[in-house]
Amino acid sequence: MITRIDHIGVAVEGLAKRLPFWSEVLGLSVEGVETVESEQVKVAFLPVDRSRVELLEPTGEQSAIARHIAKRGEGLHHLTFEVEDLDEMLERMEKHGVQVVGDGARVGAGGHRVAFVHPRSTGGVLVELVEAAGDAAVAWDEELIAPGASVLVYLRDPQEKIWGVLRRLDGSGVVVEGIDLSSFDDWLAQIERGEDSVVGPSVLYLPIVRLEKILLDRSTGDLPSLAERFERRIGRTVQQVVSEIEGKR
Repeated sequence: MITRIDHIGVAVEGLAKRLPFWSEVLGLSVEGVETVESEQVKVAFLPVDRSRVELLEPTGEQSAIARHIAKRGEGLHHLTFEVEDLDEMLERMEKHGVQVVGDGARVGAGGHRVAFVHPRSTGGVLVELVEAAGDAAVAWDEELIAPGASVLVYLRDPQEKIWGVLRRLDGSGVVVEGIDLSSFDDWLAQIERGEDSVVGPSVLYLPIVRLEKILLDRSTGDLPSLAERFERRIGRTVQQVVSEIEGKR
């Protein structure tokens, strides 16, 4: 059963070039940026109520998005419906003789199971089906990556991992008050010893062209998030500590 329009996919030559229209002119917030290596594509999601616009930038010449742009240019690429049970929907497609692209279900952006219906069976529209993620799908808007959240930022050219408090995310890039992930334990030890800042957060502007993905810092199963580890050891949240540091500057 289809539950909603999940997103509309738009093929673009580059996020740095096209994101400003969607985020700055139209005023849509950027939910996150992620590189899907298996599809050779870099995506940016911009929520619109319970749906989203997905901008897709090819990261390789052999990606489906690169081939689409070479043949048809930038523009509408696919329409995505959220379904309750992807396997059941694929069985239904098979019974009706509908052609599915590739081998059926695969893992897409955000780790969701997806499948694509060939345009030959839909009248020229590439249709994507994405399986609902249970309670997480219902609460997706409550977990929006927004200013003040603890985040992990993955960068490329060169590769870096930054952890800290998100200050801004828009079409030009991201501003984070944070540290290199490799310095996490050193910073905590420094705070525990009451030492002056040697290792500490800086306000970093990271351009969109370097962005590989941004993840909300949250626990996974029994593994606590970095923010939870920070609060357990220090007795205050990272947001509180960062505010204290700002007050001393």
